[in-house]
Amino acid sequence: MIDELDIRRTPVGRPVIHSIVFIDGSGKRRFLPQCYVCGAGRMNNKEYRVRGFQPCDCRGNAEGHIYPVKIWSIIKFNGKEVIS
Repeated sequence: MIDELDIRRTPVGRPVIHSIVFIDGSGKRRFLPQCYVCGAGRMNNKEYRVRGFQPCDCRGNAEGHIYPVKIWSIIKFNGKEVIS
């Protein structure tokens, strides 16, 4: 899963779209049916084990705000359960 998160664009230049279920910072379970990976702010994503997810529409256009997600709080990724 981590390796897939590091691939942000296809060879054509379009963002790679994922589906994710995670627990946010307030303890709520969130589901983003279509999103792509982006930066999570002014932090070292790899050091803090955080990825940013931007919800998008079916064409890859951004919608809403970026969710910073700890990789340990991801429950499902692309329809598959994540075992931690």
